[in-house]
Amino acid sequence: MSFSKKYREEIKDFIIETIYKNGNVFKEVLEKYPISRQTVSKYIKEFIDKDIVEKESKSKYRLKFYVNETKQYDNINLEEDVVYEDFISKYEKDKKENVRDLLVYTFTEMLNNAIEHSGGDKISILYAENYKEIVVCIQDNGIGIFKKIKKDHNLENENQAIFELRKGKLTSDSVNHSGEGIFFTSKVVDDFFINSFDKEFFTGNRHELYNFESVGIEDKVEGTRVLFFLNKDTDRTAHEVFEKYTNDEYIFDRTTITVHLAKEYLGESFVSRSKAKRILLNADKFKVIFLDFDGIKTIGQGFADEIFRVYKNKNPEIQIIPINANAEVDFMIKRSQK
Repeated sequence: MSFSKKYREEIKDFIIETIYKNGNVFKEVLEKYPISRQTVSKYIKEFIDKDIVEKESKSKYRLKFYVNETKQYDNINLEEDVVYEDFISKYEKDKKENVRDLLVYTFTEMLNNAIEHSGGDKISILYAENYKEIVVCIQDNGIGIFKKIKKDHNLENENQAIFELRKGKLTSDSVNHSGEGIFFTSKVVDDFFINSFDKEFFTGNRHELYNFESVGIEDKVEGTRVLFFLNKDTDRTAHEVFEKYTNDEYIFDRTTITVHLAKEYLGESFVSRSKAKRILLNADKFKVIFLDFDGIKTIGQGFADEIFRVYKNKNPEIQIIPINANAEVDFMIKRSQK
């Protein structure tokens, strides 16, 4: 059977996308297109010959990182824009303009954090690239981001530090930093990880749930490791992400607080007023707060009353908008607002 060039390219694009998403490439392609297994194998071999795909196991394939480079830097008078020009800029040429802009922003923001806040004397940077995505890893040998936030802000533990970091505007140097870098970087990339000693924070546009958890000892990072993935086909721009979280005067004034993340340091239940107060710590830095109840089965009367009546009465200029609440949670919220 003879296919048009356009149709062959469509099939090949689907093969790449299936491999990228770790799907069963033969099963999914043969279910979607009227072609033989031999034809699928032929297309995959073409990708292997072009260094786009590599074999992972007998019938499993993955996209090959045809760029994979690491450089070590001494953290002495290091400047993020100079490092970018020295190391990363050579990979810009074939990228879409919005992807180049996102890469410059995310790389320089995260490297600046390591340079100015880590307290470490060594920084390791990895840049990798396959057919679909860019991967950047920046690792230092410093104090550790979650330990530093806990200490600088007198928090209970590192899990609370992670929870507060997620809100945005958290910085230990308010004169020189806005505290927006990690918040916005995590929004503009597709996947975003921070590992520090035995803790991990993860967020990303591909996933509906945010999650952080203790990681295994083999993954322990002595210092801080920031790892992010950026899809080369994305149409996302930094401007549209900034616009989503800023007001008409371009001030970063809104955030999302994901309630289930607080389970790591507050426990499973959200019943008491004291827990509500801890959820809203630093909320006064914002004018609009989306309180995300996804994954929360129920909340207590005191918890709801503290947030949606008491806090609102004390801070009328702050708008708290509940989202993703189930019927039971929604009932308690509305009851507190009567």
